[in-house]
Amino acid sequence: MKIISLNSNNLNNSLVFYRSLLDQMPEDIGPNVIRFKTDQFRLDIIESVNDAEDGHHVLEVKDHSVLQEINRRMSRFRKIERLKEECENIGKAIGLTDPDGNKWVIGNPEVTVHFEKCYIDSEIF
Repeated sequence: MKIISLNSNNLNNSLVFYRSLLDQMPEDIGPNVIRFKTDQFRLDIIESVNDAEDGHHVLEVKDHSVLQEINRRMSRFRKIERLKEECENIGKAIGLTDPDGNKWVIGNPEVTVHFEKCYIDSEIF
């Protein structure tokens, strides 16, 4: 199983973010680490003062309705200023950045995403 290790300046913020993203409670919560286990990977979030590493991670989602649900849950983590920018329709992937700057592609890993954009469901309009 693939293991992804991320640094976090604040485990409480990371817990709230990843609990919403993955729609599950962590497998383990310790004083300096939170561990989630999914079908695709194990995610270890370690409390650290180090910044996020460059690059991005992938949570592959093939069902468009699941991608829409993740986008709906994660919309509360986007900054208000971002909502003023032009949004993009949810296609096959969205880009999210966690509170520590770690970047995630949610959906099809082959699709180019824009992490600074908000995403809307075109069926709403």
